[in-house]
Amino acid sequence: RSAPQLRHAVRPSQQVAGPVAGAAAGTASQSNSPAVPAVAAVVGSTIGIWRRRLRLLRQRRRSAVADGKGSGEDVRQKFQVARSLTFFGMVLGYAVYYLTRLSFTYVGPIMRQDLGLSMVQLGLISSFFPIAYMNSKFISGVLSDMLGSPVLIFSVGLMLTGVLNLGFAAGSTIPWFTAFWVANGLFQGCGATPCNKMLVNWYPASSRGKWWSGWNASHNIGGFITPLLAGGLAGTMGWRYGMVAPGAIALVTGFACLFFMKNSPESLGLPSAEDYAAGLRDSKDPDAALDGADTPQGSGSKKKDEVDDMPVWKMLLSNRFLWCMAVMHFFIYFIRQGVLNWAHFYIMDEFGVPAVEATARVSGFELGGLLGCIVSGQLSDWLISRRPEDGAAGLRTQVMVYFSLLSAVSVLFLWLLPPVALLQWLSMALFGFAIYGPQTLITMTGVETVPPRAAATAGGILAYPAQFGSIFAGLPFALLVKKLGWKGFFPSLVVLSLISAAVALPGWREPSYVQAQRRRRTKA
Repeated sequence: RSAPQLRHAVRPSQQVAGPVAGAAAGTASQSNSPAVPAVAAVVGSTIGIWRRRLRLLRQRRRSAVADGKGSGEDVRQKFQVARSLTFFGMVLGYAVYYLTRLSFTYVGPIMRQDLGLSMVQLGLISSFFPIAYMNSKFISGVLSDMLGSPVLIFSVGLMLTGVLNLGFAAGSTIPWFTAFWVANGLFQGCGATPCNKMLVNWYPASSRGKWWSGWNASHNIGGFITPLLAGGLAGTMGWRYGMVAPGAIALVTGFACLFFMKNSPESLGLPSAEDYAAGLRDSKDPDAALDGADTPQGSGSKKKDEVDDMPVWKMLLSNRFLWCMAVMHFFIYFIRQGVLNWAHFYIMDEFGVPAVEATARVSGFELGGLLGCIVSGQLSDWLISRRPEDGAAGLRTQVMVYFSLLSAVSVLFLWLLPPVALLQWLSMALFGFAIYGPQTLITMTGVETVPPRAAATAGGILAYPAQFGSIFAGLPFALLVKKLGWKGFFPSLVVLSLISAAVALPGWREPSYVQAQRRRRTKA
């Protein structure tokens, strides 16, 4: 070919977004294709520009604070307002993430009626979503740490899920639905891991459990609203409205989050969360303490990051406590999904209860789960305040272990108690309470043992075993019930609950990252 023809042949591969696509095109054609370095250069320069802009913005804000000489009361007011808006944005925004994520679940039955879709076709549309979502949580965590802007990832991801919901509603074919729903999954993970980083940035370890569990309640809020809004609109006005309404809400909410939420107190020239809490706790004159902590160069997170200059990946992979949390996360989701998938079938098959009534009997799970996530966070914070010299991560681990043992008790209740509707509802509520405790604390506790610069990446890593646990809860339990019946199903859940508690025992006395750095400086 002539040179112009060759350039024309290469040009389509250069238009593919992302380094993976560029690399695939280069491998398929020639090893020295200009597509790979061109795409890599564009991606690298884009990331570099964002990082330089964010760094410059932080420097300007810090300089403004250093020159502005705000009083301690001004600092406190700015801190509290910014933190409150950020927390409200996290709760509202993540509830809306759930609204778009679960919309297909409640719109699907109406699509089946209106479009004549089969169960196989509906399954095909949703089959690749969990894989996309699992990888999305990890990638968004890495990007949040790399760019230092979790608000950007959180808000843009929310707006894109809204756009994809609207695009889904505009189609009428299976390939169209499948493509848009998989793409939706690729941005759904932009919700959790950026929130993990913001919670670490804005709340000290001494009170983080309360606020983390409060944010975690957005799961329940979103799960409660979705069937009412998406399912209600789909049933009364048509399935497209059930997708359009959550999409439009996500667009508006994402824009508001981008405007009002803030990445960290340091990005505003305020003291770190640990310095702010120490100033209020240790000084009789909080204004004076906050005046002293008014600059980002105080005793806060910068020193802690400089102490440990180990590469992020080496540090995370060598963190034994993080591995314990990963294994526990797998078993917790394995047990959780196993009960949710099979409890109503057990009630129907064993006691002849109609499907609607069986569903009502297992509905206590979500209410118990809401209480469990709040109580577990509050209880772990209380333990840390009572025993400040003990390892904070270890104290949270102890709460998780006891909650896991309680989940074994709740499973036995569901199996052995008389088949009375109220008792079965209470058993499921107790199971939700017990399982949501470790589900809430695992990621938070794991994140607390790494530097803030790696918080979102650690949260993304811990997302993988949870999703694998959910995936593996399907076929293995189906085969178990088929071969051994319910007499094999419930004892296996009890054993798995005990295993989930046992794998966390090595972290019984684990300190948080802040505690470990403080102890290291004291020894030095």
